[in-house]
Amino acid sequence: MSFVSRIALPQRTCWAVAGEMRETLFWPCKSGKARAVMLLVPGNPGLIDFYIDFCTALHSLFSDSLDIIGVSHLGHTRFSDNRGLAVKRSSVPSLADQVANMVAVFDQIDADYRSAAQRPKMLLCGHSVGCYFSEKIVECRSDRVDRVFSLFPAVEDIAGTPRGRQLWPMFYPGVRQLAAGLVDMLVWLLPSAAILGLAGMSRSLSEDSARTVAEKMLHGPCINSILKMAADEMDEIGDLNEELYRRLGHKFVMYYGSNDGWVPTAHHKRMAATNTKGKVYMCQNGYPHSFVTTHSAEMALVVADMLREEMGCWEPVAVDTAPTIVGHPVATSGLID
Repeated sequence: MSFVSRIALPQRTCWAVAGEMRETLFWPCKSGKARAVMLLVPGNPGLIDFYIDFCTALHSLFSDSLDIIGVSHLGHTRFSDNRGLAVKRSSVPSLADQVANMVAVFDQIDADYRSAAQRPKMLLCGHSVGCYFSEKIVECRSDRVDRVFSLFPAVEDIAGTPRGRQLWPMFYPGVRQLAAGLVDMLVWLLPSAAILGLAGMSRSLSEDSARTVAEKMLHGPCINSILKMAADEMDEIGDLNEELYRRLGHKFVMYYGSNDGWVPTAHHKRMAATNTKGKVYMCQNGYPHSFVTTHSAEMALVVADMLREEMGCWEPVAVDTAPTIVGHPVATSGLID
């Protein structure tokens, strides 16, 4: 057994993209010759660590042919560079800043893989507002994106959704700064065990997710950046980009929740009526919008089914049961024609 084979996935690193340091997780394929490369764009909060279980489960089903690259949003997490030194930001990025740098991330990844003897398919997988980022990448790089998998896509009228109406007061500038200062004060006053206990009070968080929140997100500047991006989402993500989906809808495979406070079923109906070229599915399994904290393995099977169809292959999946998409059952094992 080689030393490289002993290194557990994902590989963790950071790299400079258009002047910004990007915290990155990487799941390389075993063969070293990827047939497809997937850039995972997280929701908000945009900590890529939340997606480790999901990406690991998905990658295990395509370990010989798929590279997965996931990046955290700017300013949403505390992390260190490759020398172990803390990465600090001097400003709070806007949603436009976040999108522009994510396009640059895609450009760099695409350029690096374009030199391969056989160019792999370039895929995007967005979650929640990450699907809005995916839209923006497709708008300006449509000739280089082969497919987009949009999970619980928050791409229209976020302020008007049930959760948006409930939480919008938190996103005012003064409230954002107050929340950030309060978090810093609590972290300074309380022992780490108490902070972990506070993070774990959310019933939707697993133990690992609570630890991630406590260690990487409960930091004043991170809270401010997260809430700033949320405020911009409320202000800037309005009407559905119907022109994009009528023109390039064939590139999108979309998966909506049946009880989603951020993406109501009316959004699914509007998308299904607008994007007649793509695939627009409704979950019948009750998976939540924040699936990464409770249903990572199940959603990995959903995306695996989409991905097999895209790659034209059916690799065995060692599971006994799997979820169902409306009109699109998910395979669970064996080879399917």
